[in-house]
Amino acid sequence: MDIIHFNRMKKHVLLILWVLVAACQGKPAYIPVVDAALNDTNSFFYTDFSAYPPLRNHLPVGVFDSGTGGLTVLEAILSSRLLEGENFIYLADQANMPYGNYPAEGKTDFLRELIIKDALFLLGHQVKIIVVACNTATAYGLEDISDFLDKSGSGIKAIGVINAGVNATLDRIDRNEDLAIGVLATVGTIASGGYENTFKALAKERGYTGDLQIISHGAAGFAEAVDSEKDFVDPQAIAPREEYRGPSSGHPEYKIDANLLPAYGFDFSSNHMLYRGSVDQPYDLQLNSAGNYARYHLLSLVEKLRNSKNPQPLRYLVLGCTHFPYESHTLSLMLSELREYNEGGQYPYRDLIDEKVILIDPAFETARELYTTLVKDSLLTLKMGKTQAAFYISVPLEDPGLNWILDSAGRFSYDYKYGRDPGVFTRDVNIVPFSADNIDSLTRERLRSLRYTWPLLPFGSE
Repeated sequence: MDIIHFNRMKKHVLLILWVLVAACQGKPAYIPVVDAALNDTNSFFYTDFSAYPPLRNHLPVGVFDSGTGGLTVLEAILSSRLLEGENFIYLADQANMPYGNYPAEGKTDFLRELIIKDALFLLGHQVKIIVVACNTATAYGLEDISDFLDKSGSGIKAIGVINAGVNATLDRIDRNEDLAIGVLATVGTIASGGYENTFKALAKERGYTGDLQIISHGAAGFAEAVDSEKDFVDPQAIAPREEYRGPSSGHPEYKIDANLLPAYGFDFSSNHMLYRGSVDQPYDLQLNSAGNYARYHLLSLVEKLRNSKNPQPLRYLVLGCTHFPYESHTLSLMLSELREYNEGGQYPYRDLIDEKVILIDPAFETARELYTTLVKDSLLTLKMGKTQAAFYISVPLEDPGLNWILDSAGRFSYDYKYGRDPGVFTRDVNIVPFSADNIDSLTRERLRSLRYTWPLLPFGSE
């Protein structure tokens, strides 16, 4: 055996031992890209922190999400007026979204690698702090990012949205109150236990003695519908689709219950629901709008509460995904509808839903945490002037040899996206500036609702 092969084998054995020791100690498993970013000066991912200027106040704040949903966090930061004059760099990893599906497909390690790569992209643009504006990325990758930054000795910090959302909720509750808190998030975020565990830990730390019931629900396809992912919504469709992956009449886990159709209150206009039969007697139902995804998953959460032991009234609803605030109006409207919903002279949901349920958007608390962190570290900008921002998005690499990995819409096929393994470092995406070519018209129209962010976008003058 030559020395090269021996060294490779030795490195492989040491790596296995490192992983086993880390697992026994409850530490995150090894992520190959982290080693490359710290030690391999020839790697594309190597991050040279020595190139950072000694004075960092003028550097931008980095923000990333798996798509455009994280712009709601940026909007909260801008609307707070606490950080006027700061500059921002935003990354939407659209090509690899939704992040929430990777754990369900057994690809948690690959997801963690994607999250680290997002952070490395921002660090390559010399940001002074990283905001993980994605609940799934916070649950699965914030610890990895923080650990990497600690090892780098850079002094750069990262903050996430889960603790912010939990603190914002607990701040509103008396310590001896009995009530239910709903959490709508991606399937991956719920599977991580991020919100439930954080609620329990922080409630105990704060000395809460009341019965706080945490009702969590993984809203499959909701974030994807907001971002117009074709596997979940298709504005051009007029009938149920074979390639559809969202809740449906026949879905084994996310079934649209025909008995609950009056309570869902679905919008059947403009093909927002795909079905066979008639509106009065539909079957083969498929959701085809973000609003109907909101309605389906909210009722699913309330039904979980209804079937729980000694249910307390729902008083707070945490929007545990940055995409969900776009449907805040629908969610608030439906909560009121359910309180008044009459079924044979009975009101099945009235005692389960408080008269005024408060929607918690973790973005606003994240903005406050960002401000206090920058103040504490003396990193607020020293300049006066208007805020500027650069927006980037990942898109599949344009290469004729890679056409087999794309679907009819030019996005990664589901099987390819969730079939990849960590440590391979295949270049299959480009990261490019936002433009009308890579942000579809429906998404651009939705982004118009972001009063402070919209003018900063490259198409904000439309």
